[in-house]
Amino acid sequence: MSVVARFLVFAVAGGLTLATGAHSALAADPATGTRPTTGGEYAYTAPEAAPYVGARAVVHYVSTGVAAPPLNDDDGNGYPDYVEQVSSAADTALLYYERHGFRLPFPDAAGPDSRPDIYIDNLPAGIFGLTFPETAEGGTFVLVAPRLDARQKTFGSLQITVAHELFHVIQFSYVKSGRLPVWAAEGSATALSMLVFPKVEDLTVENYLDAWLIQPWLPLYDERFGCAHCYGSAWWWQYLARLKPGVLPRYFALLEAADQQGKSARVGVAQLDRALRNSRVGTLNDVFAAFSLNLYRRGLPLGGTYSLRSSTTPRATSVRGIYGLSTQYVPVHVPRNSRGVVIVVPDRNGPSPQVTLLVGGPKGRRVVGKRVRPGPGVILSTLFRSASERKRIVLIVTSGHLNGVTYQVGYAAVGPRGKLPGWIAF
Repeated sequence: MSVVARFLVFAVAGGLTLATGAHSALAADPATGTRPTTGGEYAYTAPEAAPYVGARAVVHYVSTGVAAPPLNDDDGNGYPDYVEQVSSAADTALLYYERHGFRLPFPDAAGPDSRPDIYIDNLPAGIFGLTFPETAEGGTFVLVAPRLDARQKTFGSLQITVAHELFHVIQFSYVKSGRLPVWAAEGSATALSMLVFPKVEDLTVENYLDAWLIQPWLPLYDERFGCAHCYGSAWWWQYLARLKPGVLPRYFALLEAADQQGKSARVGVAQLDRALRNSRVGTLNDVFAAFSLNLYRRGLPLGGTYSLRSSTTPRATSVRGIYGLSTQYVPVHVPRNSRGVVIVVPDRNGPSPQVTLLVGGPKGRRVVGKRVRPGPGVILSTLFRSASERKRIVLIVTSGHLNGVTYQVGYAAVGPRGKLPGWIAF
């Protein structure tokens, strides 16, 4: 297989059950999804108690058996506090989504009224919530586990789980078939649940976020290993949600249009590019490069794939590959007495990566690249203004395309009496 072929699309569908706990798993067979009050895999084994009808959702539960939530009723209103906490989280989440331009859920056709139904139910180990799309009985509905934690810092937050599942309900108000790119569905649901409840520290989510930072060189659409990378990509979806109102609603509307026309959205990258362009914030390639720079500027612990150790003798890497929608953070080391650094990324056949050079660490100076003359490519060169700029240098290489790209890097340090060249050949 050629170098180029190895770095083309490699989205691999994986299982959805996460060993360390997952806020959500899309139903494996949504078309046959039956509600716990009707039967099926998640059927209640005890009579249902009177549902709790909140402002925006209806919460179902039983009072006996493994599916029953804690039954303490501290306010004495006849409903378990846990049930009321689920209802409160649902009301908060659905109001947030409405106010941020997302479509309302379709009317529920199987519950006591048209509001979305949430069923507190016993779920497989490691699953906190489960959502069925519109093709299920009576339309989309949500299951949540009966032992989630409502504290502000916890492993498996009730609030985050409810908000996460209800964002799947919002997604299904666009794509009724449920044929959503899983990486986008889970990543955006994780991100939006965190925006709804910014003060809640969910340790499960934080584990995914930290794991994602260690491997930013994997593509956003990597669905392997239970889609673990999908949940951690909340970094990206939060960035988009804050970038400009309307970007994410536009994205799901474009996925809806493809689904209604019977067209495969593949991994949904083309629709994401169109949503960004239509929102007038730039191309996906440009926005993803800005996102990658933003992560570094925040001083986050980003993992790298390789580093460059330079001298005054020009050197060049072998041909390297970068996956689509991924980032490589490349530390650049120069001798202690260096006056500057020169980096060249020549153009190759096909799309080229975006490259950004920073000196002086996350709060340091960005070096603006220039087109190489003579010859095609980008040159990034600078003289250091301080010792800190010399000590912390990073080259950020990104591919904001669906497919991966290949590239090479030429690099050299500028000696203590050296000058920056106008161009350099490697």
